[in-house]
Amino acid sequence: MAEDHKSFMNIINNSPSCAERWAGLTEKAIADARAHGVTLEPDDCLNIREIRLAAMGAELDSEAYQNELLNLPQLSMAARKKAIQEGDSDIRAAALSDLNRWRENEHFSHRTAHAARRLSEARELGIATPAPAQDELSRNDRLEMLKEVKDPAERLALARKWNLIK
Repeated sequence: MAEDHKSFMNIINNSPSCAERWAGLTEKAIADARAHGVTLEPDDCLNIREIRLAAMGAELDSEAYQNELLNLPQLSMAARKKAIQEGDSDIRAAALSDLNRWRENEHFSHRTAHAARRLSEARELGIATPAPAQDELSRNDRLEMLKEVKDPAERLALARKWNLIK
């Protein structure tokens, strides 16, 4: 639990009505995150200001709650990953930019560790490989082109590149 939530948790632990509201709101946030394909822990809910306020008796502002929920790192990563999988080139470019931010400030002795972390994050987002090139060649066109390639190794490499063989 973050240190800045210590006072809030003292209030929750000393008030049965607040504790009851907090439990219900935490369950709601966990269920809402699950609907987005993300698993939240109860401590993650402490980072949603709107449900902390609602637990202490304020009315829940649904729009503010949704914005805060979707901006949690776990959910924003899931949303970014989904957008990349759907082919959003702007989100993909922003993700690549974020991965490479501060790269020039890395100490040389930690460069390999940073590169491994960046590659891991890129794989998690689905951007470790370049976006598939859009071209109009059909499978039959590619097969016809392969007939004209004389070198067997080059022919095999092209067939693999074009996903004609595995």
